[in-house]
Amino acid sequence: MTDDPLVRLPDQIRLNLREVAMLIFALDMAEDEAGDNGAAQSQIAAARRLLTSKLWPELGDLLEDRNEE
Repeated sequence: MTDDPLVRLPDQIRLNLREVAMLIFALDMAEDEAGDNGAAQSQIAAARRLLTSKLWPELGDLLEDRNEE
């Protein structure tokens, strides 16, 4: 038996804008479905902040400021 994982994931991936739009849309749908589930809402918000900060660093800063209010 070896210590090699079954699948090796890449260190980085690239997404085009259409793919990013699909992810953001999916997050919006997940947020609607999560309702009052605070844990789910927190995970969705974290994913949205991650995507946003990678694409639009200035907008990511604004989202951070908004969440601190």
